Amino acid sequence: MPHRDEPIVTIATFETDFEASLARGALEAIGIKALVPNEWSGSIRNLYRGGGASTVLQVFESDRDRALVELRRMQMRIARVDDGDEG
Repeated sequence: MPHRDEPIVTIATFETDFEASLARGALEAIGIKALVPNEWSGSIRNLYRGGGASTVLQVFESDRDRALVELRRMQMRIARVDDGDEG
């Protein structure tokens, strides 16, 4: 497995689970493995939190740059993008 010990990084935060799921599907369609943690429990989570909970999109670190380029190309409405400029 090429990604076995590779870190997973958050590349974007979306306002809804639906938008994050669309982005995940688009990335996976071009061969980038993507993850939306708690994707299936998101609707229930939003009910109890009264909405407004953001949803993150994650990829393997080696796919980060390619995934960000693709999200920008698709002009996805993203609440926040982590370009790795932390700290």
